[in-house]
Amino acid sequence: MKVGFLSIGSCKTDMRAAQMALFDSGHSAEAFLTVQPSSIEWGVSQLRAVCDAIAVEGDTAAFYSVYTDLTDSPATFERDGKLFGIAKAVTEDWLYDVFIPLVNSKNKRSRFEVIIFKTFGKSEDELKNILKDYTKRSSKVKIALFPDFLECEVHARCSASMPRTELTDISGKLNELLYKFTYAYDRTSVTECVAQLLKEQKLKIKTAESFTGGSIAKELTSVSGASEYFAEGLVTYSVASKISRLNIPAETIASSGVVSRDTAYNMAVGLIESRNCDIAIATTGNAGPTVGGNGQTGECYISIGDSELVHTYKYTFDGTREENIRSGVKNAMFLLYDYLERRRILLNKERASDRDGE
Repeated sequence: MKVGFLSIGSCKTDMRAAQMALFDSGHSAEAFLTVQPSSIEWGVSQLRAVCDAIAVEGDTAAFYSVYTDLTDSPATFERDGKLFGIAKAVTEDWLYDVFIPLVNSKNKRSRFEVIIFKTFGKSEDELKNILKDYTKRSSKVKIALFPDFLECEVHARCSASMPRTELTDISGKLNELLYKFTYAYDRTSVTECVAQLLKEQKLKIKTAESFTGGSIAKELTSVSGASEYFAEGLVTYSVASKISRLNIPAETIASSGVVSRDTAYNMAVGLIESRNCDIAIATTGNAGPTVGGNGQTGECYISIGDSELVHTYKYTFDGTREENIRSGVKNAMFLLYDYLERRRILLNKERASDRDGE
């Protein structure tokens, strides 16, 4: 069924989450409309023209004051063949527990199996191009892409009545196309993946941030149990702090500049040499909006490594200051994930080799 969303006063709906919830349930989010109380009837009429069901949120008292024939302010009702669900705020829980069952009761749908690929580094258009040949050939699977900044979730929806062998075959073929860009096969965030890998490998991490201003440390500590793996976070924003806190040679900054590969590298090395640290990650750069120091606007260096090897990566972002910082954090988290996943695979191979040699 086609679903419309009417927000009265202000929109609280997470549009992307709503689109995913409805797609996974066999429906579609057709329109999102925000109106003031004086325009409720107009908003409803607009959505009725294109939708089979309407989710209403916000000033529910104003909604019921317009439709005075509704007794007892029902949370759900049907009028002229259209379904309505009313809530103070459209949340994922409300969608799954109240609204989607309401829609399903009207339009008997089969149950679905949904395969999820959480990807990073490819745009929506690039992923569509990668999947185009497969989507042309397959009529038993519906695919939708849900981009979010530098990430994109790919959802593949199949009938739950499909034989398990066929579902496994579909999953395998899609994975062949997407695995290089996929970091999770469920709704797990990259930060949660990083946290889990750090815990599993019993590693301690430290951060030193200039470009990202402490946002990486905030991201790493946003997961419950962060004390198991997070040792310390420094915001070494000034040149003086980089020298005094991380022991970066003053001549390195003088010769290479504060925004440079050498400075980022030495920031990470300084963390590692401070001990109680298995992994270090450091950032330096110029987030903008104006050119400062020796770095161009949007220029960013991220260093990551351990006592044996430190890698440094250069990025050039072209967004606002806030977007550039967010890009720096996202890329840093994915560098961490890639580093930890490679390390996990290597450790597993070494353990397998040791068992074979016994």
